[in-house]
Amino acid sequence: MMGETSWMFCLFYIVFATGFLFQFQDFQNLGLSPENLLTNVFQLDLGSEQLQFLEFHLRKSCGALLLQTFLPIGFLVGFSYFHVHVDQQYPSIYAFWESNLPFQVSLALFLGLWLLVWVVAQYWTLNHFEHHPYVTKLKLYAQNGDWKSVMSDINTEFRRIDKFTICTNPIERVVVTDNWVIYLGAVPWKFHLAHQSDVTLSLIQSEHHNISTEGQTGGTQFLRIQVQNGKPNCESFSFRLNSVEYQNLQDKLTRQIQNIQNIQIFKTVSDRFVEVFKEAVAQNPKAPAEEELEACIGCMATEANVKLIRRCDTIDQENENTSCVNCYCRPMWCLNCLGKWFASRQNQQQPETWLGSKCPCPTCRSKFCVLDVALIES
Repeated sequence: MMGETSWMFCLFYIVFATGFLFQFQDFQNLGLSPENLLTNVFQLDLGSEQLQFLEFHLRKSCGALLLQTFLPIGFLVGFSYFHVHVDQQYPSIYAFWESNLPFQVSLALFLGLWLLVWVVAQYWTLNHFEHHPYVTKLKLYAQNGDWKSVMSDINTEFRRIDKFTICTNPIERVVVTDNWVIYLGAVPWKFHLAHQSDVTLSLIQSEHHNISTEGQTGGTQFLRIQVQNGKPNCESFSFRLNSVEYQNLQDKLTRQIQNIQNIQIFKTVSDRFVEVFKEAVAQNPKAPAEEELEACIGCMATEANVKLIRRCDTIDQENENTSCVNCYCRPMWCLNCLGKWFASRQNQQQPETWLGSKCPCPTCRSKFCVLDVALIES
């Protein structure tokens, strides 16, 4: 029978192990990251990531893997301590282990797993990490087997301030330098390397989230980029990035990102709102074309195609200045520019209220809402 303290330890350890494995921001702030523990607790010299980028991650990947595989052992040892000394369910640690065969088997298995990982990590470090999974990928680009020159070139490019780094999540990262696209995964065998001259990048997926963990107003759009590697024996891979970083990524690449599926990329909350604004206006009754239409005065690239016709019957009894009124302006704006104007006149901290709000006409300042916007029949 488990005591109250043992249950609390189980819950605490599950939270701790999950946070350590996935490196939530709070754990990083507390210093509970693999590199911090390896450097400050175990006094291992990982080197400088800025000066020796790949050497740093070669050492870190081995140490982090050993720490992660030790987590089950830490749980078994910790549970036995709390169960015996705090809850006092057994007279001694020896009595606990002697009477719990499943714990004995589990401890033996996890110890065997940790020892196996330790042996593999030692094998990887032989001859200056000759057998490490990272080095295996580097050798594919080496001339005459000189993979260290490839590593040196990558380190040199990483030191430059114009590199582009994408933190796809707390445990995965993409680094784009002048010539390389590097994917650092959560485990050593999730490392991918591609020379920009060999790859074709494609936009394959878009995800929309109403809540942003980074505090972005109006939610977040995430894009998934497929990196197709044309070099023989080199694996292709994909990664996710925030849509606001898309242009920065494109600027750093030597090749254009293909968008075969014509996925709409929203760089700001206003861009996302304009699409919703267009969909709402498309459901309104259309207005007949009564005169020759001119170019939109907002962009001068598209024909003016909307007219404001009051159809909203709501009247604010407390403040008549906020009620919709008739607009007598001739068509001068396109739907896209009017949507941008509508968004710019709203409370930028409450984008969820924009669609139901009102806005002054950009020409005469008459109040209107989305219901008053009519597309002109062609």
